[in-house]
Amino acid sequence: MRSPINWAVLGLVIERPGHGYDLFQRFDSAYAGAIELSTHSQINGAVKALEQRSLIERRHADDPAPDAPGRPRTTAIVYQATTKGLRDYEQWLLAYSPRNADAPGVFARQLAGLPAPTALAVIERYEQACLSEISSTRVDRADAGAPSSAPELQGRLIAEEKYLALAAKIQWARYARNQIEALR
Repeated sequence: MRSPINWAVLGLVIERPGHGYDLFQRFDSAYAGAIELSTHSQINGAVKALEQRSLIERRHADDPAPDAPGRPRTTAIVYQATTKGLRDYEQWLLAYSPRNADAPGVFARQLAGLPAPTALAVIERYEQACLSEISSTRVDRADAGAPSSAPELQGRLIAEEKYLALAAKIQWARYARNQIEALR
């Protein structure tokens, strides 16, 4: 499953079961500006893909939903996550790398929908990945003399940009951990 839409829909279903239109509305609210849908049918496609992989399943809603006027009431179908769906989603988030180029807020949104112990494990893994990567990208500031060539300057600028971006991600991970722990 490579589609960020599929993972986002799975996260919404894990957070709270829902029917197709409900998932569309929640997706639009949660991911507006971060993951764009070209059509409502992309949610239907995600639901179908998730069902085929046994990550979600259909069930009848407890409350019957009204149908068109003059037609008998029918029970609405809602989608809920399976145990496999929750496990795969957690594993996918645990494998999340600081190199992922998601739009801002996507990872945070997906993290916030998890139970606190799982979210804390994901944050720990993410912070460790950032720390590991930062140790391999840091340019020694002691060597602050003028670069001797354009390629050397380019290398220093790229390494410093990576370092500062990772440092910010580490700071965010610590903030996120504190916020999640405060909810417990």
